[in-house]
Amino acid sequence: MLAAILEDDLGLADRPALIVTPDDRSARDLTSALRAYLGGRKVRSYPSRGTGYASQVSPPPHLTGLRIDALDSFGRDEDRPSIVVASAIALAEAVPDASLRPAGFELTVGAEHDPAVVAADLVAAGYERVDQVTERGQFAVRGGILDIFAATEDRAARIEFFGDEIESMRWFSTFTQRSLGKAESLALAPAAELDADHRDLAALAFAEAREDGTDVDLAEVLPLEHFRAPLDLIPESAAVILTAAEEIEPALRDHWEDVTTAMHADDAEHLYEDVAGPLAARAALTVSRPVDAETIAPSAGDAAEAPGEPPMRAMAAETPARNLVEAEAELKKLVDAGYRTVVAFDSRGEAERARYGFDRTDAKILDEGRVPERPAVTLVEARIAEGFVSPATRIAVVPFRRLLHRRRRADEQAPEAVRGRLTFSELRVGDHVVHEDHGVARFAGFETREVGGITRDYLYLEYKGEDRVY
Repeated sequence: MLAAILEDDLGLADRPALIVTPDDRSARDLTSALRAYLGGRKVRSYPSRGTGYASQVSPPPHLTGLRIDALDSFGRDEDRPSIVVASAIALAEAVPDASLRPAGFELTVGAEHDPAVVAADLVAAGYERVDQVTERGQFAVRGGILDIFAATEDRAARIEFFGDEIESMRWFSTFTQRSLGKAESLALAPAAELDADHRDLAALAFAEAREDGTDVDLAEVLPLEHFRAPLDLIPESAAVILTAAEEIEPALRDHWEDVTTAMHADDAEHLYEDVAGPLAARAALTVSRPVDAETIAPSAGDAAEAPGEPPMRAMAAETPARNLVEAEAELKKLVDAGYRTVVAFDSRGEAERARYGFDRTDAKILDEGRVPERPAVTLVEARIAEGFVSPATRIAVVPFRRLLHRRRRADEQAPEAVRGRLTFSELRVGDHVVHEDHGVARFAGFETREVGGITRDYLYLEYKGEDRVY
């Protein structure tokens, strides 16, 4: 529904939009879903810092990069108006004025840059110099080669210089070091909230406080008089949309209680904003979820709800199916009832495996174009956490994870503190691993393969007998 409003000329197609969710998890899910529904349109995420100001720990570079890129996008001259999804908790965290943070910059093939100056600029922007790049916010220099993992990118870039000229630029895998295709330019968002001078002063003050065993007066360490509410940086032309509106104020209240247990309330009032009221005042649209339906209503500041206007009704997209045969039967019921039915998979490989298992439905994988107008099953690669079944529109969107009813995995039942995933760098050839769908396998290495015109790294898994999975 939100995607349709953001795309429609009668909706918000010509306005930038700030979409607010209660917390970071709901913001991630909504960002992913909007990217799927809006196709190639840029949807940015504005997450919280990930660490409290009182923790004396800097936020991870990729979170900092995402936050700065999202705020700056409202002032850029882009082809389409900016769309940003933010958690209310992130908007409650005051941010330094733009004049206090390091500058980002862009590198382009054919341009001339002194590699030493680029390295110095990266350090000033908050990037860490390492021997080998493994994470966002890092860079490495080897002769005329510069490896950079930009704060807002999903993969690292390898830049080769010929003297001061950038001769070539390629994406590469930090795991296998193999090339993943050519690049023409690389935007480097800042990986730190404050410039180098302020970072150095803060680090020195925190170090001295640890040695003395005393608390740090944040007002003396941080330029609090130059911190501002993120919402104040969002232009008035932007449409503010509140989702799960009934959950926003309780989430902010819980967050404030957590903050004030970790730091003095006086410091907290300088670093955390009360945004519940300002958000409600600026909301052009609020979306709430009553028990029996999803309702869309204008905010009180815009217009009163029309008397007797019905809510938008949709059912949860979930089936009792326990295997592909039962799942196919559930999909056939939807098609027979006249629904255009879309099953969303996290990867194309999952979609292909499912298609081979469907015998009674003529399921097609859609790589581009539009879903057929007639009732049919279409398989797509799209990361959608929750789907819907809409009787009014005769449309059903079902995430594959909701199509099959599986037992909860052990890590989902475990307490948060003991959950975990292996990082790829911990894997060794010959290790036994457990794939969440296919079970116990032997890890046989990484392979770079081209599937559907896209080059990616794959984990190569060997199973009993001759079965293999990439």
